[in-house]
Amino acid sequence: MEKEIIINNQLNELSRISQFMEELGVSLSIPSEIAMSINLAIEEIIANIIQRSYPDGKSGEIELQAYITPGRLIFQIIDEGVAIDPFHKSNPDEKPSLEEQLTKGLGHFLIHRTMDEVSYKTTSTQNLLSLVKRLDIDFKPDALLDTNICRVDGIIVLDIKGRLDTANARDFSIAIQPLLQEEKPNIIINCEQMSYISSSGLRYFLILQKSVQKNQGSLFIEAMKPEIKHIFEMTGCTSLFNIR
Repeated sequence: MEKEIIINNQLNELSRISQFMEELGVSLSIPSEIAMSINLAIEEIIANIIQRSYPDGKSGEIELQAYITPGRLIFQIIDEGVAIDPFHKSNPDEKPSLEEQLTKGLGHFLIHRTMDEVSYKTTSTQNLLSLVKRLDIDFKPDALLDTNICRVDGIIVLDIKGRLDTANARDFSIAIQPLLQEEKPNIIINCEQMSYISSSGLRYFLILQKSVQKNQGSLFIEAMKPEIKHIFEMTGCTSLFNIR
């Protein structure tokens, strides 16, 4: 399984990284203390890239990819900024000041303390940082997202199983594309097995709802769990949908 997020090289974009990492950790049932340390390490290195690899306000993009395999969580961070090895010491004999140890040295400490493997390479156009965390965790398929569309007597039933979070939103977007082209569709979204929905997931629900209204159809949401319904109520989305 692969998840990814692309951000602009601005420090205020780090909140998106934090959300991506938090939802990835929850969807994979990673213990909170491990997930937090991984999150801190990833945020630290991306902040370092933003501040050091893009001088003079130059704009650019930074891509974070997460690969999940049995027993291993692999991250790749790709940017097109100035090639700066984040682990290179300009003068190994020079003792850093306390301030430097608490700022620049903190990122190195977090990464090496948290990750099991770290590597860096650069090409003529890109810098690639790879980080591996070995985890003795059986990643459960039901922590991911599965969507299924079937047609019964002129009604389109969209079944959602698992977590519709930021990491899975793009997959959900692809799955519902055919529904956006339907003329006068009658759609039922079955949420019986949906365990979570994020703001990104809600946004695609709204996109589908607007498309249905535009195409003079109807859309109903059924079998919503109380915790899912609470998210709809909390975000003010309850009144925007027919929920039964």
